[in-house]
Amino acid sequence: MQDFPGEIVVQSSNSIQQVNPTQQGLNLTGTWETVKRNILPIIGISSVAAIVFSLTNSYTPIYTGDFQLLVEPVTSEAKFSEPSTLTSSSKGGYPGSLEMDYSTIITILKSPGMLASIVEQVQVKYPEFTQKQLRDNLKISRLNLDEFDLSNQTKIIEVSYQESDPDLVDLVLEKTAEKYLRYSLEDRKTQIGQGIEFIEAQLPELNRKVVGLQIKLQNLREKNQFIDPELKGESLLKQVEQINIQQLETKGELKKLKALKQNLEQQLNMNPEEAILALALGEDANYQKLLEQSKLLDSQISIQTAKFTNNSPQVQALYYEQQNLMSLLTQESRRILGNKYQPETVNSALFKSKNSLSSEMTQQLVETTNKIELLEIQLNSLKTNQNQFEQQAQQLPNVSRQYAGVTKELAIANQTLDQLTTQRDALRIELAQSQIPWEIISSPQLLKDSVGFPTPLPQNSEKQLMLSLFGSLIIGIGTVVVFEKSRNVFYAAKDIEQQLQIPLLGTIPPNDDLEQNNPEFLDAFDALYGNIKFRFSEATLRSVVVSSISEENKINSIALHLAETVAAMGYKVLLVDANLRLPTLHSRLYLDNEKGLCDLLVEQADLDFHDVVQKSARKENLFMITSGQILPNSTRMLASNQMKNLNQELESAFDLVIYDAPALLNCMDTSFLATHTDGIMTILEVGKTSKSLVRKTSEQIEKFQLNNLGIIAILPT
Repeated sequence: MQDFPGEIVVQSSNSIQQVNPTQQGLNLTGTWETVKRNILPIIGISSVAAIVFSLTNSYTPIYTGDFQLLVEPVTSEAKFSEPSTLTSSSKGGYPGSLEMDYSTIITILKSPGMLASIVEQVQVKYPEFTQKQLRDNLKISRLNLDEFDLSNQTKIIEVSYQESDPDLVDLVLEKTAEKYLRYSLEDRKTQIGQGIEFIEAQLPELNRKVVGLQIKLQNLREKNQFIDPELKGESLLKQVEQINIQQLETKGELKKLKALKQNLEQQLNMNPEEAILALALGEDANYQKLLEQSKLLDSQISIQTAKFTNNSPQVQALYYEQQNLMSLLTQESRRILGNKYQPETVNSALFKSKNSLSSEMTQQLVETTNKIELLEIQLNSLKTNQNQFEQQAQQLPNVSRQYAGVTKELAIANQTLDQLTTQRDALRIELAQSQIPWEIISSPQLLKDSVGFPTPLPQNSEKQLMLSLFGSLIIGIGTVVVFEKSRNVFYAAKDIEQQLQIPLLGTIPPNDDLEQNNPEFLDAFDALYGNIKFRFSEATLRSVVVSSISEENKINSIALHLAETVAAMGYKVLLVDANLRLPTLHSRLYLDNEKGLCDLLVEQADLDFHDVVQKSARKENLFMITSGQILPNSTRMLASNQMKNLNQELESAFDLVIYDAPALLNCMDTSFLATHTDGIMTILEVGKTSKSLVRKTSEQIEKFQLNNLGIIAILPT
């Protein structure tokens, strides 16, 4: 085996972009190629167009005239004395604030209503005169001494008109000047009066609205007791924060006092109420005196019982005295404590003698209890105040929104009222005083020569000539380009490379008799073989299908000469005539066609391909399988497994197998056959094959997932 098939890449059709039928943008390269191919027709068409332009563009004289209007006072003193300036809020001398709005004035002067009035007067003499004619030929602009320096703009409006009839120009300028001067006084005064009436009709309702909003705002303030809701909100937040701090401080102090109270109760063994009773007993002098006597008597009884028995007269006397003293203490306790004295429940610790420390502790217990009660009352008061402030804070956003809405409406209403009042006063002053009219500083006049006759505008003959030549050239080029586009064919191999994303494998020159040994023709196939060899040099390519896009392409000669070229390089090549509808290769090679491809696909399985392979007399290494006798179902066998197995056998026996197949779009034979091979090469004739057929062919190859190896182009004669 040779190395040619092992050096050719098989590219998947999915990796190759097909024809892009709608090129985006301007293809300058393609247009230039079209111009070079059709230079003589372009010159002819351009010459005809130039002659037509010269005949149709006969010279028509155009006359023009103008006048100028001074629309503002020239000096600053005159400007400040103007009524509209006296009512302006910008009396400080800023020049920009006193300048007229020239854009608006010019727009008014060119408005349909203004032009219609002029047209009516002109139509008295020129009935065919139209408003469109006036609008197109009338030019209004602010006179500028230097078009590149806006600081040199004047206070003059220049009005010009041009037309082929000088008398019509003169009449239009005259009527236009009259209309503009009348507008500067009468029409503007009418507009001022209408403005005053409109403003006075709006003021009463606006005043009522302002008063109603003021009352609504006052009611909100009185109801919610604030001047400004924002200040009220800040005040509520501060008060809530202060109450929270006071609550924390009060709770802390209350916790300390309760702990102290509990400690004192434990040490004194009495509650706060009993402590109050103990203080009352301790402050009574008689009770304390009797209590001291009781302590002294207890001491004497202790001494006597140590000396005598309890039944002794001395001890019994002391007991008797003690009993009387206790009775006195009880009477005194009832006197001091009143209803609170209950012998069966009263704490005995109340009646014991107190030292200074216990008296101080008792006093501290009473004071602590009183402080705790005060702090609890204060804490409840703080909670009540906190609830009130929080409730007010919750209601404040809604009130604030109402306040903001009313305030905004009132501000807008006051602003509108002030503006309308100011504007009304300004309009009254303008209406009452003499309005300064516009002044014509340059009367309507036509462009005239030195003798005084109307002079037409000069014509730029050179510019018209250049435009005529350029337009003629564009028409010539455009005509040729449109004509070529309408034919929908490729005119050169370069067009294929520019418009397709499929490899161009080679170009074949025209040859009426392809059987002759034309050197240029044979060199083209050598170049085709070289391009295939070096373009696909990384994977095996053992079998290919050569098919045309159109039935008119001379595909048989392409497949035959490609096979002969590869065979001449020393490779063993098999050419198979797979055109089972109209086979012709056997006649070109002078071979018999009794048995061939159809027999291998349809007859019994024991028929070997060696039995139908024939050697060509034209090349040493060229072999061929003819189509054989055509049977009704022969074309269907191209999609069978038998065809697949046959192709594998042929690939193992030859270096390269080339199938000559019919046009891809005309029958399915070629697509069935290409599925068993390494790829397909398509043929198109430059200048004949339609681009739409190329697009359909590429779409079919992509749809059937065939390997598209590229295109071979046949050049036109």
